[in-house]
Parts: sequence; C-alpha cells; structure tokens
Amino acid sequence: MISKLVLPDDRPAVERHDVSLGIIKSLTSMGMGLSLVMESDIGASFAGLVYRELQDGAEPSRVDFYAHWRDDNENPALKRFLNLLAER
Repeated sequence: MISKLVLPDDRPAVERHDVSLGIIKSLTSMGMGLSLVMESDIGASFAGLVYRELQDGAEPSRVDFYAHWRDDNENPALKRFLNLLAER
C-alpha cells in the first residue's frame, strides 16, 4: 500500500496500533496522521475527520485481501466463512 501513497524517495513513517477502529479514527481526527479504512467503515463521524478515496491516478485504487488458515483447523465456522469468501 505504501507504493500507492507516494514516490519511492518520499516514504511515510508507518505505525501499527493494536487498538479499536474508533481509537484510530479519534487519533486521525486529532491530526495524528492518516489511516486506511474500508469503505464499509466510513459511516462514523468524528469532528475533523475527512474521508478520501485512495486512487491510482484518476481511478479508485484496488486493495486485495487474502485469507490464510492452518490445515489442522477444523472449526466449522471457519470453513463456512472461507466458502463465503471463495464465492465472492
């Protein structure tokens, strides 16, 4: 994703915070940086928080997701979830 943000000579400092999405949005709204969120997460309104679409040139950028699991995990909910992902 960094390659989509800036030129290679001007990389941003990237930090990972193991906190809730609400905390990340609060930090972002206070000017503590920016955050990437999914389109489904843009409903919450915080003072000072502005949503922008990540673009490649003039087109929306596509970010792919992957799911990985251990072969010995026999959780039936996981199997149904992975089947749902495969359908989409």
